[in-house]
Amino acid sequence: MKLKYLLAACTAFFLVSCSNDNDLPQPPQHGDIVGLNIKDAKYIYTSGTNTRSSSAQYRQIKKDGRDMELSWIDNKGDTIRISGLPEIWDINKKYLMITTGSDINYRPVPGEPIEERFGGYSYLIDKKTEAIYDLGAGLNGENAVTDNKGNIYVMANRGNNMGGGRLYKIHTQDISNLKLELYADNSLSFVVNNKGTCFYGYRYIRPSYGTQQFIISNFIPQTEYGNAFVSHDNEDLYLTAVSGEYDSYKLVVSKLSEKQELQSQIMAETELLYWGRPQPNDIQVKWNERRATMLINYYGRTYEYMFATRTLTEISVNLNGFFTKDYSTYVTANALYARKSVNKLDIIALEDYSIKELDLSSKGIDFRSIYTMDGSDLLYFAGFQYSTSQSVIGTIDIDGNVEITESTPNPITNIIQIN
Repeated sequence: MKLKYLLAACTAFFLVSCSNDNDLPQPPQHGDIVGLNIKDAKYIYTSGTNTRSSSAQYRQIKKDGRDMELSWIDNKGDTIRISGLPEIWDINKKYLMITTGSDINYRPVPGEPIEERFGGYSYLIDKKTEAIYDLGAGLNGENAVTDNKGNIYVMANRGNNMGGGRLYKIHTQDISNLKLELYADNSLSFVVNNKGTCFYGYRYIRPSYGTQQFIISNFIPQTEYGNAFVSHDNEDLYLTAVSGEYDSYKLVVSKLSEKQELQSQIMAETELLYWGRPQPNDIQVKWNERRATMLINYYGRTYEYMFATRTLTEISVNLNGFFTKDYSTYVTANALYARKSVNKLDIIALEDYSIKELDLSSKGIDFRSIYTMDGSDLLYFAGFQYSTSQSVIGTIDIDGNVEITESTPNPITNIIQIN
């Protein structure tokens, strides 16, 4: 009789123990993740009914047309499904960046709190070798810039910003020993040239040498905030700001140069009717690749800076719609596009600033994602073609001609084209 009670007690204890073990985080049943099967990929896309769907996943289309799942690679050579939808950016010709919510090689230990890094976990992936490198911080690669030494400048992820922007410089010369340098604090936005001279926070400048910080009024007097842009070859950094006081203001463009110290030269200026100095982000800039000029927009007026003649000229055409954040805007090598509705875009030709509307409603495609590629005249898109019930990838030219380059039965909700 005692034996029956003992067996019953042991059975109950065993069942409770098994139940508790199942409630604990279980370590992954695979080797350490060391790579991503990204070699020869032409596109990465999110497939699913929507990006929040539990069934949504990353897929890729290879250069030879194969459509396959985007997967981690472990140290045994096995592929592993990517959990969730981490953020992915095509940083430059050599690297991708991925930011995940948790360490890709985290092994939970029963009884210990789950390890988390504020702002997430970011990794560089070599597109040719498929190797992964831990960056040791949560970063946002959306506006990453690469200088002529291969260093990458990138903002901290939102959760890692600590109330203000942080700009990091990733030194990639020794890939086996990556160095992550806090390059500028409270940056909010940044512009960097090939040398590493950096304008950030709409008013601060850091030269490529040392850690000294300058402010924009050191180079353009009687101003507080402005903006910056680089020359077409990314070698020169230019500042633009409104200078003056009382009822006398002018828009100024100044070119920075680094010799033994940081210096500037006023390149052009023009009188303004507006009374007052701009606040952060009041001055916006867009590159006109067709005319090799820079468009500078300030409170409803757009000026064109001509590099060749060093002049500033006000443009008579209203370009405000292409500097707004109320809807999506795109800049190609020959036009500015503003998407005001699902199938209609306003277009300004960069050659002569003529305006027209592009209506894509007759194309039979739901254009779900539109993007641009550096140096190209075309708009690129991913969408759904009603006549074939297929997801399609293609291009749109300035006259509205649509060319489909890829198709897949898998739904596409977002797309990244790989350089």
